[in-house]
Amino acid sequence: MFSLTTASGTVHVVPAEPDGSGAVRYVLTGAVKGTVHAVASHHPHQWDDFRALRISLGSENGMRVMPAEPLPRIRGRAYTGVMTRILSEPADWPEAWSLSPSGLRDTAERDAPPQAEATLRTVMRACGGHYAARPDLPELQRLARWLETPRLRRWLGSMISDARAEVARYERDEQLHREAARRCVAAWWLLARLYTAQPSLLLAYLLAKHPDSLAHRADYLPRWAEISATAAASEQRRLTHYLSEHEGLRHRGRPPLRVVRRLSHVS
Repeated sequence: MFSLTTASGTVHVVPAEPDGSGAVRYVLTGAVKGTVHAVASHHPHQWDDFRALRISLGSENGMRVMPAEPLPRIRGRAYTGVMTRILSEPADWPEAWSLSPSGLRDTAERDAPPQAEATLRTVMRACGGHYAARPDLPELQRLARWLETPRLRRWLGSMISDARAEVARYERDEQLHREAARRCVAAWWLLARLYTAQPSLLLAYLLAKHPDSLAHRADYLPRWAEISATAAASEQRRLTHYLSEHEGLRHRGRPPLRVVRRLSHVS
């Protein structure tokens, strides 16, 4: 057990041993009552890197099914939220800790008041720090890879297919815009030669720059082509990243010893 001084008062924390998913349950008493879970997981921006932790209020976690636990309460108000700890960054760097986009909210979907937010941040960081200091952290990270890899590869497979389709679409759009621009330029010069040979008001109108004119289209279509080319390059970088992550997850690894022991016990 350890105790924390927070903005809401003293909080006592009792950690359990890791469960079958590698998660550690922290029971809170004092100024905060409820449960926090911490578990090894993948980096949110590099899915084949498992040097990250997810610290969840109660049982909230997008990657794991956890036993139902009471949400942390401060003065009777229950809160939800998930914090990520990037272990490759020093603990005192702001980039090492981040809340999920929804932040810390109560069960009525209201943002946590400043004092409650400061308290919960202190508690979550302390639980994350305790988990990160466990001597069996490497085994828990291997367990996270073994458990999460199948789902991550399925997600990446779908994302790779979507990214390939987007690259092809933007490249096709670029080619269409460039070809249309070339046709407009060629048509404009043909009309210009006709006008030189025999001027007329109709030819003058067709050569002038106005909405939907050849000159106007010849001006904006190359810009549209550049926009499509930039989008295709961006999607290609995204696709390359997804492919790298997918390849990095190709080897799931062997089941960690704690999983082997549990399966042997069941059999």
